[in-house]
Amino acid sequence: MFVKSDPVEENTRLEHLINSDDDARQAHELFMAEMAFKEKLLQVRKNESLTQKDIAEKTGLSQQAISRIERVQGTTLETIIRYLSSMGYVLGIERA
Repeated sequence: MFVKSDPVEENTRLEHLINSDDDARQAHELFMAEMAFKEKLLQVRKNESLTQKDIAEKTGLSQQAISRIERVQGTTLETIIRYLSSMGYVLGIERA
């Protein structure tokens, strides 16, 4: 059975959960940071006018590995650093 959702109600419930549960808040913050990181990886590659195949050739990784890096699935910090290094970028840490 399908039920039509109310985005305003769902957002209100989510905000309440995040504000009332420390574990949920931390999970949400981690999720949002991961999403921002993924978006930044894509933005950097596209700003350099490079394809996943281009990055694969520069890093020696497969195009599928580049796709996994951009999805941040099953990847290591080392491969993310290789990915960024191939475009002349470094991984940094900033205070939130």
